[in-house]
Amino acid sequence: MKNPVICKACGLVIEEGRLGDVCPACGVPRNAFQPYKETVSDRRLRILNLHLHPIMVHFPQAFTGIIPVLLILSVFFYQAYDEFLSTARVLAFFLPLTVLASIASGMIDGRVRFKKLTTPYLVKKILLGTALLAITLAMCAVSLLWNGMDHPLVAMLILSLFCIPLQVLLGITGIKLMFSRLPG
Repeated sequence: MKNPVICKACGLVIEEGRLGDVCPACGVPRNAFQPYKETVSDRRLRILNLHLHPIMVHFPQAFTGIIPVLLILSVFFYQAYDEFLSTARVLAFFLPLTVLASIASGMIDGRVRFKKLTTPYLVKKILLGTALLAITLAMCAVSLLWNGMDHPLVAMLILSLFCIPLQVLLGITGIKLMFSRLPG
């Protein structure tokens, strides 16, 4: 970035030539900016600027949110029962893969960003992600064993509802990590 400046109010880093009269993030006047010197290596910045983990987490979040909706809709709209159920089962089958991809990208991001995976917030995210993976694997098993189970819809719905608070906690913890300073 050529001639970077940082907002003293919110920490936004922007190229000085792209800065208008106010901070595009928080709205403070231009004079609240000061020159910024990057302390992170170019190699680390290139990896971080790919935003792999922030992108990857949206897949399991979306799947986790839509599966219980589809299951509930299948009960109320009997004409489309098979379609809603089939879609939920396919998403449940692929959900653990999206969680694994999210965990892997998070490990890469954490290692590059903080140079270790043992910080308290990272450990919390790893534990929450592991719990989410276990539940999504159980959902996948229910999806695969559907016809041989008693009440698979109820089992899948309960499991999917357990995923939602885990996703929320992962997101809250991730936000805390987003605003932390990177070690040089």
